[in-house]
Amino acid sequence: MIRIVPMKAEHIPDAVNLWKEQFVRYCYSNSFPDFTAGGLPVIDTYLKEQTEKENAIIIKRDSDIIGYMAWMYFDFHKERTAFLPTAAHAASSHDDIRIYEEMYYHAAQKWVDDKRFNHLWMTYSDNHPLREKLYDIGFGSYVIDACQSTGALNLSVTCDYEISSAGIKDVDELLAFANLSNDYYAASPVFLKRNEYSAAEITEFLKDGYILTARDKGRIIGVMSFSLDPGYHFEHLTAADSSSIKFIGAFIHSDYRGRGIGTALLEKVFAICREKRKSYLHVSFETANPDAVHFWPKYFKPAIHSVRRTINKDI
Repeated sequence: MIRIVPMKAEHIPDAVNLWKEQFVRYCYSNSFPDFTAGGLPVIDTYLKEQTEKENAIIIKRDSDIIGYMAWMYFDFHKERTAFLPTAAHAASSHDDIRIYEEMYYHAAQKWVDDKRFNHLWMTYSDNHPLREKLYDIGFGSYVIDACQSTGALNLSVTCDYEISSAGIKDVDELLAFANLSNDYYAASPVFLKRNEYSAAEITEFLKDGYILTARDKGRIIGVMSFSLDPGYHFEHLTAADSSSIKFIGAFIHSDYRGRGIGTALLEKVFAICREKRKSYLHVSFETANPDAVHFWPKYFKPAIHSVRRTINKDI
């Protein structure tokens, strides 16, 4: 007999084990850090938080826990949203799609009752049956998290432009270029809206992070920013030996695309990560971005797909 009940504190160890089994099944590879080696306390903490908020369920077959969901509530681009990050769900490998169906239909009713018609879900890229099922019930992809071992690629690219690390003296110039990238994304309705950058934010990021620049005759024509210490994260599954392209991210001036600048910047990023003994590099990109979907998968393995479904508001 299958039944769905609220998650309690005593259910969490079994839920964490289910999550670990699913991670090994769909995400464990040479291109991705072993999150289970030190990240399971992060999963445990997340589940405890959502259980206390009564935002978690388990599904049982007889006395065995065969699946769980633990969601977050927040506003996503001004829409009331229910969100399942990567840590928030797992199902037994036996009949897992049917388990997910039962859990989602149960949880979705709670979300809609709370006027949350925007449903977000992060799932493993290699879990093709679940991704196909989510597509069939109305979810569409909007962000991919990808990763690569910093030792797997030894890029060798000829670039006609100067590649260097930015410093505090470059903040004003970086701010102008970052705002140029925002103008590019704002000009199209398909991209997620980005917040404006500030000089203070760039200065703060440079304390521990890196912003690499490509220059033509002294003028910035491309940037790639990254952090060496993103820490254990319950969404992106970064770990202690991870680095992550973030903040401004990567942007090449439209007049200079197709000239190998992005690859030259990435080559330098990989070199710094190896020097700093960071074994993995993560990146997130929008699936609606044609430049991103052609560039990043050449060098990174997609690991996590974020998908979204909007429920009709007249139900």
